[in-house]
Parts: sequence; structure tokens; C-alpha cells
Amino acid sequence: MEREGTEAVTGGGGYTATPLVEGFPGKSASHGAFGWSSLWLLDDGERRVLIDAGQPAYIPLIHEGLARLGLTAADVTDVLITHLHWDHVANFTMFANATTWVGEDELAWAAEQPAGTKFIPDLHVQELLRRRQGVERMRAGQEVLPGIHALASPGHTPHHLAFFAERTDDRLVFAGDAVKNLHELTTLRADSSLDDEASTATIDRLRSLLGDTAGLLVPGHDVGLALADGAVRRVRPQRAEIGYFADAEGEQDRSIG
Repeated sequence: MEREGTEAVTGGGGYTATPLVEGFPGKSASHGAFGWSSLWLLDDGERRVLIDAGQPAYIPLIHEGLARLGLTAADVTDVLITHLHWDHVANFTMFANATTWVGEDELAWAAEQPAGTKFIPDLHVQELLRRRQGVERMRAGQEVLPGIHALASPGHTPHHLAFFAERTDDRLVFAGDAVKNLHELTTLRADSSLDDEASTATIDRLRSLLGDTAGLLVPGHDVGLALADGAVRRVRPQRAEIGYFADAEGEQDRSIG
């Protein structure tokens, strides 16, 4: 299958997988993390499943991406959260008709962290705990939805979950920040991990799953990655479109890639 561009990855009788926003592997030393995370939609005609909810700046991008598919936020039926960092969970409240699935152990861990803990959005965690409807807990090893399995992937956070979608032409491994980019999948070394040893073991397991299934791995902050002859490659070129107001003349392009 030709994988260039942002076309959907389809599966006969299964899910169509479409990137609404593709992640970018960068961070800022002066203004905090970029938080440019991957955001994909799985659609089998009955369920429209969002993998992670993105950061606040993604709200217009989410509306635009759904509109291209003839959908609105009200059409999303499920939101699966890999972990409780702000750039992966912040927009779960915009999907009024969806069930938000959050790791039971991840939620308990995040709730124990003091206010102001790096990357954890306190109010979103409290809202997930407060809601009695529209929020479901999940655990590693569970088939959360038909053909979508939760996988233990600790390291970045203690109870991070990845998701394996088997009902697509290309088996898809949604790694979240267990594997953030091409560098991490290649070297088995993770940046910004709470447990480096656990992260290395997780990346190794997900890389093995990728090899066994000849599928596609969707990292938390990169375009899709494929494994061929032991080498990791991006399935399309990586690019970030950035504007910069350098002077009174107006915006200048500072795109990367």
C-alpha cells in the first residue's frame, strides 16, 4: 500500500484510520514543550474513535479535520487516552456524546500528584474523577472496543497505555508518548521518561509488535513509522508550518522540514 501523504489507512469491514493532526518531534527549551502531538480518528461506520484528545490549540484543527470527513465533534463516540499529560487529554470535554476511556491506574496515579506537577493538567484530572457518566476506566490487556486493545507501555508515565488496532489493512500501534518519534523507536532511548529502564523495555516490545504485524506505529509526536529490514522510516516527510513576526513588515515563514 502507498503510504505517502495523509490519506486514510483503510480496512475492509474494519476501521478507516485518518490523521486529524500529525505530531511533530520538537520541544522548546525556553517556552515549555511544543505539545504537538498526534491525533488520529478510527471510523468503522458505527464508532468514531479518537486516539487522544490533543492540546487546547488543537480545537480549531479538530473541527477542521472532522469537517473534512463530513463529521462534527458530536459524531465522535469514543476518546481513548494514552496518558494524562495536558497535550493528550485537554480537549476530551469537547466531545459531548463520546465516552472517554482513561486508564484506571493512570488516573489514580495522576490524582495523587500535587497541583503543579509538570505536564499534568490538574483540572482535567479532577473532572475525569468527578464525572459519573461519559467516562470509563480501562486496564492493560483489555479489548477496549472491538478490535482495539490496550497495551501496558510504562516509562513515560507509570501506567501509560498504547493501543493496537487490528481491524485496519495496516495493523496500527498507537504508541502515545511511550514512543514519541523516529529517534526513540530507532535507539530504544526515550526522552522525558519517569523510568528510563521501563521506557526502553516498552519501546523494545512495541518495536517487536510492529515487526510481527508488519504494521504502522503512530508515535506521540511524529508521523507514522514503519519498520523495514530492521530500519525505521517515516512514511511521509515531516514538516511543521511556522510563522514568525520578525518586524513591522509582517509574518515570515519559518517552517521546519
